[in-house]
Parts: sequence; C-alpha cells; structure tokens
Amino acid sequence: MKSPFHVMLAAAVAFTAACGGKSPPPEQAATAAASAPADNPVPATPAAPARDVSSLEACEIVTPAEAATIVGGKLLNEPPAGFPNCAYVLDVNGATESYRIFFAEPGMYTALLDAQSESEKGDRLEGLWDEAYVQPQAMGEGVTVIAIKRGELALESSGPRKEPAIEIARLAVSRVD
Repeated sequence: MKSPFHVMLAAAVAFTAACGGKSPPPEQAATAAASAPADNPVPATPAAPARDVSSLEACEIVTPAEAATIVGGKLLNEPPAGFPNCAYVLDVNGATESYRIFFAEPGMYTALLDAQSESEKGDRLEGLWDEAYVQPQAMGEGVTVIAIKRGELALESSGPRKEPAIEIARLAVSRVD
C-alpha cells in the first residue's frame, strides 16, 4: 500500500511532466545538440545509473533494536527483513508510534524537490548526503525526512516525532555510502 506521501510524490512528478518540467523533449534536445555550433558544443552528460535498491536491507541497516533505542520505546513488531523498506512499531509510554525507512531510486524525489519552492521543501538538514529536508507529512500528523544522493539513491524516513525520524535517517545514511 502506498503512503500518502508516495501518492503525492507520484502526482507531483506527473504534474511536473505534464507542465513541461525543466527539460526539453528528447527529440528537441537532440535537435538542439545537432544544431549547436562546433565552437560551442553541447556537452554530453551521461547520467550515472541509480543504485539497485533491491539489495539494500533497511531492517539490517537500522535494526529494530536500534530504532527502539532512538525512539525510546519498546518494539511491538518484528519487521520482515530483506527489503529496502522497514517499519518499526513501538510502544512509547503507553502510546503506539510507527516509524518507517524506505530506500528508493532518486528520480521521483529529485523531481519533487526540483519542483518545490524552498518553503515547500521544509527545513534543510545538513550532513545527509547531497540534500535533505524534514517536512510535515502530507496527510496526518508527523514528519517525513527526505535525503538524496543525487543520481544514486534516496531515503525517506517518517514518523510521528521529528527528532527520532531525523536520527533514524542519520543512522541509515551513515551506513550506506
């Protein structure tokens, strides 16, 4: 099931594409490159392939025990291992809190951030790959942290409280180069 953030992210990418985005259509770009004067060539910038996220095991990168320590709660579930996403459900002083991390190819996240104004991106976080922000969740309460290693990898960390969501993201980023 897609989270509300993922639905909004997909809509933002579709909207950006429908509105023309920042890049010309491939045939227009090819025409522009072919018609560029020889003394001012259009440089070829091949895109580096994104990392294969299927090999990243989120529950091993940030273990459930580590998430419980960061959040300050007692783990209520044993999340399934072997996936690029992990959900930690915890009891925190009698209340249930859920935190998630999700590794993904960076394309959607890069497009979303490129389309957003600075205020829409949220608060910038330093030291998390090339670019990272924490913002209120699109629907409901809580926050979402987005960290991008441009052209290679993206991480989304979310939860009801800002500091634990950021610390879970920091730990994950520190373990994935």
